[in-house]
Amino acid sequence: MNKKNTVASVFLIILIVFIFWQFSKNLNKYLRYSVASVLIYTEKNEYLGGENLKLKIVNNSGGTLCFSSCYPYFLEKKEKDWEGYKYVECDRPNTHDGCIENKEIKAFELALPKEIAVGLHRIVVPVCNNCKLGEVFKEGQRIYSNEFLIK
Repeated sequence: MNKKNTVASVFLIILIVFIFWQFSKNLNKYLRYSVASVLIYTEKNEYLGGENLKLKIVNNSGGTLCFSSCYPYFLEKKEKDWEGYKYVECDRPNTHDGCIENKEIKAFELALPKEIAVGLHRIVVPVCNNCKLGEVFKEGQRIYSNEFLIK
C-alpha cells in the first residue's frame, strides 16, 4: 500500500469510530428513556403551583406493579440533592390500591399544592412487584419520573 492509501485508510477508520461513538451515545440516551422496564413521565416540563399535573406510567417490567393506598406517589425537590417533602402519617391501613399489568399504561392527574416551592421537581412512585390487591403494601422499588420545573 502506498502512503496516500494508508493516510486515507487511517482517516476512514477514525471517521467510522467517531460516527459509531456519536451514534452509540445518542442510542444510549434514547434507550434509557424509551425501553426502560417502567417509564414514568409528566405531560409537560413546566407547571405552576396549584396546577394539575398529568402523569403516565408505562409498565414493561414483565410483571404486575401495585401502588400504595396511602402514598401512591411522593414529590421531591432538587436542592443540592433530591429532597422529599414531609408527609403526614397515613391514618388507614396501607394496602395495594390498584395495579398495572405488564404492557399496560396508567394515567394519573395530581393537583399540585398552590404553595409548592419553585424549582426543579420529580415524582417518586413506590411500587410492589407482583403483589395482590388487599395485601399490606410492601415497597419493592421506587420509580422516578422525568424532572419538571415549578414556576
